[in-house]
Amino acid sequence: MLTVAVSGINAAENPGPGTGIIRALKESSLDVRSIGLAYDSMEPGIYIDDLVDKAYVMPYPSGDEKCFKERLHDIHAKENLDIIICALDAELPLYMDMEEELLHWGIKMLIPHRQSFQLRDKTKLHELAERILYRTPFFISCLCHADLDPALKRIGFPCMIKGPFYEAFKAATSAEAEDHFWKLANKWGFPIIVQQFIAGEEYDVVGCGDGKGKDMGLFAIKKMTTTSLGKVWNAVSIKNQKLLDLAATFVERLCWSGGFELEILIENKTRDVYLLEVNPRFPAWVYMAAASGINLPERMVRYLMGMEYEDHSEYQSGRMMIRYTAEMIKDIKNFEQMLCYGELENRPAPEKATVMSRT
Repeated sequence: MLTVAVSGINAAENPGPGTGIIRALKESSLDVRSIGLAYDSMEPGIYIDDLVDKAYVMPYPSGDEKCFKERLHDIHAKENLDIIICALDAELPLYMDMEEELLHWGIKMLIPHRQSFQLRDKTKLHELAERILYRTPFFISCLCHADLDPALKRIGFPCMIKGPFYEAFKAATSAEAEDHFWKLANKWGFPIIVQQFIAGEEYDVVGCGDGKGKDMGLFAIKKMTTTSLGKVWNAVSIKNQKLLDLAATFVERLCWSGGFELEILIENKTRDVYLLEVNPRFPAWVYMAAASGINLPERMVRYLMGMEYEDHSEYQSGRMMIRYTAEMIKDIKNFEQMLCYGELENRPAPEKATVMSRT
């Protein structure tokens, strides 16, 4: 049995990728014990018995690196981790610093190289687009409020006002842009990005690179509905060679290592392809790819463990993902244990007895 720790198990309005990654592993041919790494005792993934075998609360990655490392060491001493799958952007710089030490402990990871990770930053998207020979909408990064007005005059209206990490709003006037600017700055900080608006349809591609220029499979979707944060809620799988070629070029030119998601726009009038954003880990909808025959978390684990893995991108278009909300009813003792001790061992509920009727 392999022991795999996965972060990002917050399955709320802005869902983390963790529960989808674990679900993909649980439904694979691998025998996996899943360890959920949470940052809050209320993260729903902690209490999903059939996915997370045991959960631990971690110190926030923005805090002290020593505390983060010590907590991981304690968890490893108890669980003998084989692999950690990092599912949150904010963790990646820490894991990059610790990658060699974790390997010395016996823990394997597949995460981006630091140079590639820095290049996919929203403020460096022009440089990335030039390297992979694709377009990106024109944008200006605002490091302070004084940068906003000159940026709006240069880009014009309508435009997109985007936060450094999440959320983007369309603005048709200076007043709207100002309102969105402060809303995003107060929530996420700087820089705030003012971007050219291009009318078109949005698509995503998920994949995984081996760090040597080859991908382990690619899967593309068309967004149908999104949340207020722009996260995919409903989607349909598509076969569009332009999108898959873009993703393959991205992996090859950057020698990308680990999971990724490309957010792409196809302009309505010209059908030109624009790269909007690069997320340096698996997205929350990664299970859709697994359920359609491209199980990227399984392929990543197999690659790291030196096992044979598939790398094809053969899947059926027209597969639809419908996300929904549901409620779990748990004993308050579970929450109390997580709150007091920072860990929880999940035991699946016993199967209901079958009622035999007499005939």
